[in-house]
Amino acid sequence: MRKELLFGLSIGCVLVAQAHGQTQPVDEIIVVADPLELIELEESRAVMGLDLSYAEAPRSVNVISDATIERFSIETVDDLAAFAPGTFTGSFFGVPGAVSLRGNRADTYFRGFKRVENPGTFPTPLGASERIEIVKGPTPAIYGAGRVGGLLNITPLTARTAKEVRDEGHLLSLSGTLGSYNKRIIRGDGGIAFDLGGYDAGLYAHAEYENSDSFYRGIEPERTLVQSAFTLAGDNIEMELGGAFFSSNGYKQTPGWNRVTQDLIDNGVYITGRDTDLADLNGDGKLTPDEVDAAVGSFFGTSNIRQFVDFGVFPAPAFELDTGVGTGTLSARTVFISNNDIADAETLTAYADLGWSAGNGELRIQGFFDSMESALYQSYGFAAEYISDVYELRGSYAFGWNIGPVVIDSIFGASWRSYDNTTRQTFLSGYLVLDRRDLTVGPAGNDIFDDPFSVEPNGIDWDTDLDSRWTDLAFFTANDVALTDRFHLLASLRLDRFSASSINTGATIFDPGLGFTQFEADEFTPSYEFSLRYDALDWLSFYGTYAENNALETNDGGGIEVDRIAQGNFVADSDLFEAGLKIKRRDLVGSLAFYDQNRTRQDPFGNLDEEQSKGVEGELRYLLSDAFSLNGAVTWQQTEVSAPGQCGSGNGEFVVIPPVRAGVSPFDGYGGLFAALNASCLAELQDGYVRNTAPEWLASGFLTYTGPYTDVGSFGASAGVVYVGETGGKIDGAVTLPDYILAKAAFFYEFRNLSLIVNIDNLFDKRHFIPVQNVYEEVGALPGRGREFSVTLTAQF
Repeated sequence: MRKELLFGLSIGCVLVAQAHGQTQPVDEIIVVADPLELIELEESRAVMGLDLSYAEAPRSVNVISDATIERFSIETVDDLAAFAPGTFTGSFFGVPGAVSLRGNRADTYFRGFKRVENPGTFPTPLGASERIEIVKGPTPAIYGAGRVGGLLNITPLTARTAKEVRDEGHLLSLSGTLGSYNKRIIRGDGGIAFDLGGYDAGLYAHAEYENSDSFYRGIEPERTLVQSAFTLAGDNIEMELGGAFFSSNGYKQTPGWNRVTQDLIDNGVYITGRDTDLADLNGDGKLTPDEVDAAVGSFFGTSNIRQFVDFGVFPAPAFELDTGVGTGTLSARTVFISNNDIADAETLTAYADLGWSAGNGELRIQGFFDSMESALYQSYGFAAEYISDVYELRGSYAFGWNIGPVVIDSIFGASWRSYDNTTRQTFLSGYLVLDRRDLTVGPAGNDIFDDPFSVEPNGIDWDTDLDSRWTDLAFFTANDVALTDRFHLLASLRLDRFSASSINTGATIFDPGLGFTQFEADEFTPSYEFSLRYDALDWLSFYGTYAENNALETNDGGGIEVDRIAQGNFVADSDLFEAGLKIKRRDLVGSLAFYDQNRTRQDPFGNLDEEQSKGVEGELRYLLSDAFSLNGAVTWQQTEVSAPGQCGSGNGEFVVIPPVRAGVSPFDGYGGLFAALNASCLAELQDGYVRNTAPEWLASGFLTYTGPYTDVGSFGASAGVVYVGETGGKIDGAVTLPDYILAKAAFFYEFRNLSLIVNIDNLFDKRHFIPVQNVYEEVGALPGRGREFSVTLTAQF
């Protein structure tokens, strides 16, 4: 009933808006203010590389302004679901690194350049953005090969500082945030404009520091972010140089709750008990491989504590719970964490952008650099180290031209991208078990598995130690052709030549022919897109888009695995069909999109599968009056995985399953880990299945009031709800996480150079759960955060 009610409310909002448009002609509407910039954000090259407005781009595009970011306290990708359809992001071990679009993990861009991969090592800092652009579908030709779901493009907050400095000549702004669970953030912005040899120049900076606790006990985030930019502009030239530094620790990854059953989700009943057969023999506080082998043995270098249904299940006595067996309850604040866990990350970003008028167009030369060093360790046995550097150069020429009465807006260019990555991980050898720990007791020496960062006798080594480098030399063009006053054809083409080289010197390599040998390969691939737009009215357009795209199959760190190169399948193809309509008036922006997309996907064990995603996305932003505005979104989506076939190597993804699915009772099996190396070895998945970690239904709606400015300042408030449909696993007897509605509220006050913003999330303290992405979706769940508030005070000088 909730689904029908929310969908009906969303459609009702659209109908009300249309009825208003029918009873009040457009030319009689006078919009005095758009304080959240819901309507009047200017055009951006981030969509197609052409100077198209968001309404003209033949794609589903969502834009979030800095005012909306501040007033709704948008800090991470998890917050985007409230404001953009199709952007629900499940838990990647509790760290919001990358957004999921249309059921697929999206690429993150910085000023139009793709950043290094962020596999949940740190939360992408969205709060320091001048705007966030969410572009659905394959990556536009100018921006390179990317994932089919879409991309997130971030414009840094220094861009807003530059706008404010242009108005005032200088700026100094300081702010502080206090909130629930000792949330403490300080920020500062500064800038100055000056004349430099007859050119308009400016220097801008933004910095922030956080040192907080969190809703989840044991997670204590600390981070530092600094952005800077220098601009120079004259009659025919513009230049910008800038960069950002980010450092964080304390964002420890967590799967949330283990031993997840439907009784735990519905009634809060947690199965307690510990297994004491495994012992920390040397007293170092953790289990080394020899200590695990002493109890369960090993087979061809992998631990028998991990059982595969592909080869039969043979539980050992060490799997049985033998102490404290019973039931208990868990606080939502208690999650799988320990003091041993590691979560450190550091990134450095730099860019240069030079453009000048040439002929009847603009020539632009751009350079980009991004790097990351990160270390992760979770005490159930997973550890990783990622070191990545990316360099990209891009040159383009944008111009307009005619063929008789046909007007064409074109861009041509070339780019070169180099990506160096070292990925070290431990999971292949199997010395990791999620369910051994009794969360009502906490971590102990016989459920903390060794990590390769520490040095000790018989310690674990890196299973994977991959050094990878790939380059992409590309040529691209995009063209918007005005066939008539109302028909536009957009055509783009990209030609990529990929060169890849990798070597794996890790301790666990299942195919001896793939270890300690450098593998190299080249591949040439085209990507293209055709779109047709019809402007039925000055404020209403319809469009259809078909695109085929190629992207690299990379690991969590952005490198390419040796087997992908050896087998010649390190480039994966995808395609998209999208049709929709867009409304753009002075008081109303709306869109409705239907899409069907297909892609090839690789899991961490190298298994490949085909995914088809389809859905409907709707968005509405309506200025009801000078004081009131309404924004809402609704999504229906579904992702299906094609039939992996009969049980065998590479047929479908790796799946961790609860003991009961392997025919073992929880009390007899929580001491070990059970899995299907290939989804094809679970009978219920052989004919294909629906991926349920993204909800079928999403909806949101917010009403905002902004009062007039008076002698005592200006007051405003926003309130709304976000609906998330049910999620869960895919195997027989999978746990279902129920749907939920979360309420949000914000209050803001401005007086002269002071502003105060109060945010409240999960206003009614609704109990809810977030699905775990990746391999633990069948056995883990992250309890959602309870009610939280924050207060931000800002002063400008």
